Amino acid sequence: MALPRPKMTPQEYLRFERTSEVKHEFYNGEIFAITDASENHNVVAGNTFAALHSQLRQRPCKLYPGDMRVHIPATGLYTYPDVTVVCGTPQFDDKELDTLLNPTVIIEVLSPSTESYDRGKKFEHYRSIPSLREYVLIAQEEMRVQLYTLKNDF
Repeated sequence: MALPRPKMTPQEYLRFERTSEVKHEFYNGEIFAITDASENHNVVAGNTFAALHSQLRQRPCKLYPGDMRVHIPATGLYTYPDVTVVCGTPQFDDKELDTLLNPTVIIEVLSPSTESYDRGKKFEHYRSIPSLREYVLIAQEEMRVQLYTLKNDF
């Protein structure tokens, strides 16, 4: 009989994650490995990043690729959006400057294995971020983009 694995603290997760070769989400004391993205997923995410880079160049916004972790303090989720934008001064979880707290825009490229999570539970987590203004979902297997504009009164 397998014994249940003890839950990690956020500090233990961050120590583990910063030395791991594989990215993991963290929620409620558990870690979840993030699978490698397909070629289509990477092309869509890369093209989105490139298009936004030129548009944001003259604005007080910073653009981050999928390796930038986001922490959602209200729910405890640590996750890796495909593209993240912060307008204004970025706020970080700690001095390592690798975990954002105040995204303005989050973009997820939908994969068949993650689409329901990105549209459902993950979106619920994102909605609790006070700084978030837009959540963008981009399909990788068809020409479809959905934009959710968030307000403070939800």
